[in-house]
Amino acid sequence: MNRDKLIIIGGVAAGASAAAKARRTNEYLEIKIFEKNGYVSYANCGLPYYISGKINKRKNLLLHTPKTLGRRFKADILVNHEVLQINTKKKVVYVKNEEGVIEESFDKLIIATGSKPVVPNIEGIENIPYFQMRTVEDVDAIKRFLEEKKPETVAIIGGGYIGVEVAEAMLHCSLKVNIIEIAPHILPGYSPEIAFEVEERMRKEGVKLFCGRKVKKIVFSSGKYRLFLDDDEFIDVDMLFLATGVKPNVEIAQNAGIELGETGGILTNSYMQTNYDYIFAAGDAVEKVHIISGKKVLFPLAGPANREGRVAGCNAAGGVLENPGILGTSVVGFFDKVVAKTGLSYKEALNAGFDADYVYTEDPDHAEYYPGYKYIYMKTIFDKKTKKVLGVEASGSYDTVRKVDVIATALYGGLTIYDLENIDFSYAPPFGSARDNINKAGFVAANQDRGEGYGIKPDHFLDLMKDSSLQVIDVRTKLEYNLYRIDNAKNIYVNELRDRLDEIDRERPVYLYCAVGFRGYLATRFLRNLGYEAYNILGGIESVKRFKTL
Repeated sequence: MNRDKLIIIGGVAAGASAAAKARRTNEYLEIKIFEKNGYVSYANCGLPYYISGKINKRKNLLLHTPKTLGRRFKADILVNHEVLQINTKKKVVYVKNEEGVIEESFDKLIIATGSKPVVPNIEGIENIPYFQMRTVEDVDAIKRFLEEKKPETVAIIGGGYIGVEVAEAMLHCSLKVNIIEIAPHILPGYSPEIAFEVEERMRKEGVKLFCGRKVKKIVFSSGKYRLFLDDDEFIDVDMLFLATGVKPNVEIAQNAGIELGETGGILTNSYMQTNYDYIFAAGDAVEKVHIISGKKVLFPLAGPANREGRVAGCNAAGGVLENPGILGTSVVGFFDKVVAKTGLSYKEALNAGFDADYVYTEDPDHAEYYPGYKYIYMKTIFDKKTKKVLGVEASGSYDTVRKVDVIATALYGGLTIYDLENIDFSYAPPFGSARDNINKAGFVAANQDRGEGYGIKPDHFLDLMKDSSLQVIDVRTKLEYNLYRIDNAKNIYVNELRDRLDEIDRERPVYLYCAVGFRGYLATRFLRNLGYEAYNILGGIESVKRFKTL
């Protein structure tokens, strides 16, 4: 049996997972982890929820201590040990600890150095204290600051995943929150119409959003921060967070002659091997392959890091596992609003060379006649040539996650929009609908592909709306129509349409809508069967509202 010595640089998701799998693969392997921070295995994704109080015990973040992890997997776990250099010829690493620098030999090596923050080019930032949400040490410092300084206001630079989660945590701590995001909208990794619900809820909770804005300069004096924006407006706050993204932490690897990929991450094969067959890498430091596009990407999340660590650990210990790549599945929430995605967005699909199209649907997360239903808005992307699903973006209730996860499974299995029509989902009124949201997305996409849907996308419709003579019909009830409607729309309830055909000009195109699309589709099919050039606005007026607000 292989009695090699395995050194792992870094713990947490990739490193700890690698150690565990290496031991399960080989009982005789000598395993040693060097972790530069004080904690080797903790739930870094749970850090904002500990600050908010939803996770009320600090110990719940600590999945393993060095002692428990070492005992369970017969490994030597050394925290506060920073690897400074890898010598690939001698097969040694140089490690800094409290006593100085030591030299440690290895037979196999796994690099799990993770990522490091991107610090934006802001005048004054190098001289001021700010917080991040990355390590246990970070949350300890945040907790102390909140308890001792009792801040009332906070600014968060960056409105991505971490920025959104920090914003909610700060609201739970009773702070007034400001977010500055350089992109035109919050969560720039999502289409704006999908991120819309989070932005709307943020504003409802009193968060001030400065989107499409940049912090030009920061001045810190007497415990107060003044942030100057690019239009010379300024924001005064008591506390500052930096959530401007991360990049692969690859200096150690690069200095050792380990190849980097086109994205700047460590280049590995499907076995997580680097250009040295005895050196493996896993986690945020590694370049990944997107399963759908085949393109090289970076994706710094715990799920891929865990899976890559498992593969690297197995292979370093003498086993054989492969990593096929990632789908880019992710989720983030703000209070009761959830956004999630998997696969490719429409723009990404076009950039990858697909003949892509997409449809919008919005449907309840369970039967409408059962109390408590909420809507899920979905943008489903597919390839017009192969009919394969390419991705989905969705927003809505907590059940949004389940819908996106099902699409992730469909992507992995190469399913088509026609398959989505026919998947047999579990159904009972409290839990779902007889026609699941994913079935309906399949119906709309397949109908569009068959040439039977006659749908028009809401953003395309709004472009046409510049022509004030457009013939638009609202097929909702009079009560719904009176609450809110599209300008210049005529109200003809879908059930009355056959009796009021004389009110529709047969010589001109007619655009129909309801709340979320279904009644508009029924009306469109009816008029089409009578020879009208009718179009249904996909996603209904609720979808149009998203685009009008952007």
